Parts: sequence; C-alpha cells; structure tokens
Amino acid sequence: MGILCLVAVFLWGQLAAPAPVWLQTLAQDPDQVFIQARHSLKDDQNMTWQVICFARREQVELRLVGFPDRYHFQPDQPLLLQPSPGESWRAAADFPKADSVPNVGQFDLSPLVERLPTGQPLTLTLPLVEGQRRILIPAPVTLEWHEVIRQARRLAAGD
Repeated sequence: MGILCLVAVFLWGQLAAPAPVWLQTLAQDPDQVFIQARHSLKDDQNMTWQVICFARREQVELRLVGFPDRYHFQPDQPLLLQPSPGESWRAAADFPKADSVPNVGQFDLSPLVERLPTGQPLTLTLPLVEGQRRILIPAPVTLEWHEVIRQARRLAAGD
C-alpha cells in the first residue's frame, strides 16, 4: 500500500499543471522597459534567497539577494550554472554596486541564453565569502526565464 501511495504522489507531481507564469514589466522611461521574474528559493543550507531574472532588450541578468550582513558575494567572481552533472557554465559578475551592497550578486546571462535549459532544473553555485551555497532552480522557473527572454526580444524588435 505504501509503495502504491508513493507512486501515486510521484505521478501526480509529474502530471500536475505547471504554475502560471508571473512576470512583471516595468518602464524606467519610455525607452527603457524591463521584464522580470522573481522567486524566493532556498539554498542547500535552507536559507532563503530572492532570485530575479530580468531582461532589457538584448541584456539578460540574474540577481541574487541574500540576507544583509549574513552573506557577502565575492566581487568579480562568476556564478556557476550546472544544467546537469558534469556540465557547467560561468556567468560573469555584473553588479556595479557590489562594494556597497555585498549581499547582492548580479550576473550576466546574455552569453548563455541559448544554452539555458528549458523546463529542466538548474543548479546555481554562488561565490560567497562565507563559502559556496547552491540553489536548485526548479524546472517551472527556468520556463519563466525563457518567457522573460522571449518578451524582452519582442520588445527589442518593436512588436
């Protein structure tokens, strides 16, 4: 009976409809519109992070925000992205206020856009002074990131 329940729960999780995509479009001025997807996700130490993927025209960035005074990003150190075991990419640090806001890391995803997994989980390894932390990005979130990119490209094309 227990195995049957486990199989039923597994199948229900596999067949459940994905959560609706919630994206926010913000206009900084008429020529500067950006789109973002924002989530609160836990790292491998069960600490919560704000994970924000945003795009302006052809630029795609990932911002990670930890608790102030608890975490400090290593300036100029890249973010490691792992779509599967044995495969990894680096996203360059790209946060001009890194010295004044050390609990925030921002990374340029633009060179990796075509390689980002669609509908598959992704592991991020954060370069922190306190030691590396890992955040598992669930498959529905990677789908949202692709929607952010798609909408930003549509805006850049003038549609």
